[in-house]
Amino acid sequence: MNMKYDELKELILFPMGLPSVYHIRLGMSNYETEDYQEQLDKKETDNYTLNDFLKKYDVVVEQGFSDDLNVTEICISIPLNELSERDIRLLFDSISYKMDTVEKKFSITTDSDDSVKELESTIHSDLFDVRIYLNESHDNVVISFSTDDDVKTDMLRCLSIISKNEKSFLNDIMRYTDSHSDYWHD
Repeated sequence: MNMKYDELKELILFPMGLPSVYHIRLGMSNYETEDYQEQLDKKETDNYTLNDFLKKYDVVVEQGFSDDLNVTEICISIPLNELSERDIRLLFDSISYKMDTVEKKFSITTDSDDSVKELESTIHSDLFDVRIYLNESHDNVVISFSTDDDVKTDMLRCLSIISKNEKSFLNDIMRYTDSHSDYWHD
């Protein structure tokens, strides 16, 4: 039984072009993601479709943190036997379409029965990178969203806050500018 990309869309979203795995975004702090990570680990989120997906395919989500405990990496591991070469290509194309891609590379090697033997794909943007590859034991496809620059981590933190509160943030900005309109016209 192969995974359908539509099922994966419940897990990976791109508000404002930023990767959001469930509610976890690059730049968030450890304490902001702790509850979400626990829900993903238990496969008991507030999204029943997502829970079914996590259980059905035994998907694992992990995070990596900077020294000041901000999320610098989000990794999703999916058993390789659940993804065909076509699924992986579709996943790569879809992710690169949804983000502000600067550069992308895709390399996959299969054997005669279309089993994936090697996979190394990257998508680069100005703020973060995506890497799709096989883990060391070649039994899982790993999708990694990461940044290794502290300045970019801070920028992603600000953008993740804005994207999480996009509507209320816009309303707050509008109220602020309306209340200070005399300042802007002087």
